[in-house]
Parts: sequence; structure tokens; C-alpha cells
Amino acid sequence: MTGAFARLGSPATFAFALPAFVAAIVVTSILTASAGAAPDTGDAAPVRMTVAGDSLALGIGASDSSRGFAFDLFERVRARHRTSQVTNLAIGGATTADVVRLELPRIATTRPTIVLIEAGANDLVRRHAPRDFARDYRRLVEGVARSAPGAVVVLFNVPDVSVSPIFESTAKPALHRLALTYNDAVAAEGRRTHAPVVDLFAFSKRASTEPARYLSADRFHPSDDGHAAIADAAWPIVRSALERSTRSRRK
Repeated sequence: MTGAFARLGSPATFAFALPAFVAAIVVTSILTASAGAAPDTGDAAPVRMTVAGDSLALGIGASDSSRGFAFDLFERVRARHRTSQVTNLAIGGATTADVVRLELPRIATTRPTIVLIEAGANDLVRRHAPRDFARDYRRLVEGVARSAPGAVVVLFNVPDVSVSPIFESTAKPALHRLALTYNDAVAAEGRRTHAPVVDLFAFSKRASTEPARYLSADRFHPSDDGHAAIADAAWPIVRSALERSTRSRRK
């Protein structure tokens, strides 16, 4: 997901600057907990969380990147696994194909315990054909499985960007339908790989009821409250996935 919008109706009006997109690669963040930084209330084994995606995963819209949903989730992990770390590879403006091309090659180097995949909103804004999105999404999921065969993978489906006020009313129905179609592909990958799916589409419905609360000033990305709501919805899924992984490693 990207910023810098006027009101959008067609793909041609979507503003996207390639130099800024490439420059966003340097925003990769690595946080490592120091001793005593968080209470160790769970399994002492450290967790290495890797995040792949677009500007939503990067925390855009929040007042600070540390209040983005991915870092919120990491803090919850760190409360249970004190010496954990997170590597956020997300790039603002990335389509699913961009995540495959620019982020996937770096995942193996992070040696992740868990990988969060959030991608597809920029494909949606650009109206990529459903078959192209499904192909790229499968390449991404399969690539993560090859790069990090022991990692737990959690998928985030595609938000319904049509709830954003930046889109013309005439564009909203088609975007809504396309998001549903994309999410059929995400769900299929979840079933195929037994990866749990966090429902960002459901968050979009919530955001549509209180946009002033859940959307940021750009009226597209989540606000602090929006990112917190996503983290709240994702946490039971992430926690459960990590617990299953821990039990599996102990066998």
C-alpha cells in the first residue's frame, strides 16, 4: 500500500514513484530485545520474526513505525520470548510480484522462526488480473517455504481498499469484488500449505464504520487505532502458530 493520493478512480491515476519505491528498501528494520527489556512470561527460546509485504506491514499510517501492527505483534512475542528479534523487509508500494523479486531473496538470511506475509493491496489498486495475483501469491508462499523450511508462516489476506474515501464511488464496487476474488486465492494458499490467515478484509469493514478513528490522515492506511485493531485480530493466530511450532520442535 502506498501514500501520495489524489482521489482515485482508474489505475492510471494511481501515483507511484519508482525511485521512492526503491529507496524504501533501506527502511528495513531489525530490533533485538535487550536483557530485561520485557518480562519473560513464556518459553525462553528466542523467536526470529520476519515480515514481508508493503507499506501496511511497514507501519505506514501509524504515528510511528513502532506502532505499526507488525511491530506491535513483535512486542507481544518479545513479552513471551525475551531475546527475540524482528526483521521487517516490507517496502512501500510493493506489489506481490515486487515482494517476490525484492524481499523473498532476503528471507533466508534472516533464519526466521515465523514469517508474516502481507501483500496484495497494491495489486488491487492497480487492478491486476486475478490469475496474475494468484500466480504471484503462490510463488511468494512457495518461495518462503523453500527459503525458510522450518518457519511458521502466517498469511494476511487483502484489505478491501474500496472503503477508503480516496476512491471514487464508481470505482468502489469493482475494487470490492476484486478484493474478494484475491482473497479466494489467499485462502486457497492457506488451505494448501496449512498456513493460518489473518482477515484484513474484516478489518476493512470495521474501518468503514469509523474511518476517522481507524484510518490515518491519508485516508488510506490505518491509523494508530487501526494498526492496533489489526494486531489484536492477528495476535491469537500468531500466538497459536508459534505454540504449535514450539510443541512440534520439542517432539
